[in-house]
Amino acid sequence: MRRVLTAVATALLPCLLLSPAAEAGGWAETVLDPTPARVQARVTYTLGFWVLQHGSYPYQGDLGPVVLTARTEGEFLEFPATRAATPGHYSAEVVFPRDGVWLFGTRHGELAFDEDVAIVTVPGAFEISPSELATRAEHAWGAVRPSFPPSRPGAQVAAPSGEPVETVGALVEPRREEPAEQTAEQAAEREDPAALPVALVVGAGLATLALAGWLVRRHRRANRAG
Repeated sequence: MRRVLTAVATALLPCLLLSPAAEAGGWAETVLDPTPARVQARVTYTLGFWVLQHGSYPYQGDLGPVVLTARTEGEFLEFPATRAATPGHYSAEVVFPRDGVWLFGTRHGELAFDEDVAIVTVPGAFEISPSELATRAEHAWGAVRPSFPPSRPGAQVAAPSGEPVETVGALVEPRREEPAEQTAEQAAEREDPAALPVALVVGAGLATLALAGWLVRRHRRANRAG
C-alpha cells in the first residue's frame, strides 16, 4: 500500500510544479529617458527610465525592487530606483565612482533582467544600445511616453501580445498568413501554448490515480481471498 501511495505522489508532483511555471516568465526592455550630455566620475545624476514588458507596455503587476546596475572590470554597482506616478516609469540616483567604461542595465524581481541597456564611458557619455524590436505591440500611451531607442538591423517584430514573431529588417511589418484548418487541440494550444502541456500532465495524474485505486482494490481482494 505504501508503494502505491508513493507512486501516486510521484506522478502528481509534475502537476504541482508545472502549473505555476506555465504562468511565469516573460521578458522586459529598459528604455532610458534622455541622458546627460556628458558624464563625469563622482557626480550624481538622476536618471529616469521605463521597464516595459515585452518592450511594449508597463508590467501590470509588482516588479518588486527595481535597480539600475553598472558593471566594469572588478566592480558591480546597484542604484535603487523609485517608482514614479506613471506606470512603468522609475528614477534612480546614479554616480560612477571612477573613470572607465561601464555596462549599464537593470534588475528587478519578476521579469528577465536587462543588463545591456547602454555603455557609459566616464568621462564621456551614454551610448544607448539599439532595441531588439523593430515594431512594438500597441499601447494607449498618454502625454508621458518612452523615448524609444532606434532598432538594430534585423530586429524582431512584436505581435499584439508583445511576443516577438519573426526576425526581419527594421520597420518591416510582420508576415500575415491565412489560418489553416486545425483541430480543437491545436486551437486550444494556439489560444494558450501553456494550456495543452498542463492538461496533458493533469490527465496523466488522473489516470495514475485511477490505476492506483484499481491496484488498492485488487490488493484488498487478494488479502480477503487468502
